[in-house]
Amino acid sequence: MKSDSKVSSAASSTKSRSVEKWKFLYLLALSVGLVSLLLNIQTWNHAIQLWNGIGMRMQMIWDKVLDRIGDNSFHLYVYVMNTWTLFLYWTFGLAYLLMELNAWPKWMFRRKVQPNIIVDKKRLYSLFRVNLFNQFFVMIPLSIFGHFFLEYKSNSPPVRELPTFHRLVIDFFILVPIQEIGVYYTHRMFHHRLLYKWTHKWHHEWTAPIALTSMYNHPLDQLIGNFLPVTVGLSFTNSHFFTQWLWFSWSILRGLNDHSGYRLFSFPSPVRHDFHHQTSTECFAVWAWGPLDYLHGTDKHFRAKMAAIAAQ
Repeated sequence: MKSDSKVSSAASSTKSRSVEKWKFLYLLALSVGLVSLLLNIQTWNHAIQLWNGIGMRMQMIWDKVLDRIGDNSFHLYVYVMNTWTLFLYWTFGLAYLLMELNAWPKWMFRRKVQPNIIVDKKRLYSLFRVNLFNQFFVMIPLSIFGHFFLEYKSNSPPVRELPTFHRLVIDFFILVPIQEIGVYYTHRMFHHRLLYKWTHKWHHEWTAPIALTSMYNHPLDQLIGNFLPVTVGLSFTNSHFFTQWLWFSWSILRGLNDHSGYRLFSFPSPVRHDFHHQTSTECFAVWAWGPLDYLHGTDKHFRAKMAAIAAQ
């Protein structure tokens, strides 16, 4: 009986210590959470103050820029925006291409996803031709249509008054998921056997993509799969021209990075999209972590491959 009593007492003591341990962990987690919340609030307030300080200087610069180039909305949305996106695309795209063709610098080449694949120079003429066609005969006409559509749909914000920090964050909070959803489902649509052979197969001629292949698409694919997901959110946000300029710049650079084939610095890794070009069956999303791929189970083989590499 004494033995049973000792066992019972020991078990009770162990249970009590276990309960106390979980209470301690709960309180610790709650404390960490509250501290993190307070720090985030302070960080947010600091970010707002920083933006306000920077914003005043940016507003002065912005006024000077508009004084020089004019503030006519058609000129800004069609001429200025397209000139800027073309400059951005070809500057960074050609820089990637030159480094690719010369395998220089060496440290960068060691970060190549598919190091054994060499670019076929004979295919570059076709690459340039399709890119230029899409930019001048798909994107520019659609930017003209988009300008008049947005002007008709709602009153655009005054172009000379820069958006607030809150408005900028909210707009991006809306634009990013709309692009993710649009790209994922249109991408899967163009992989359907009835469409793929005539349209999206162009893009997959490059099983080891380079940066400039981000716009190497059939014109219908460029319109529905690339252009619309980036622009359709603007009809919901009624964003300022400055916000749209940032958004298009980010979209261009993201597309170049996704197709670059290089893991550089802290940029989002292009490994997922590179895997898509190799297999054509998985990883349809924009984001490097692919939430919709995970939801629909269209990245199972990719995740298995990454887990196998990590286990080595």
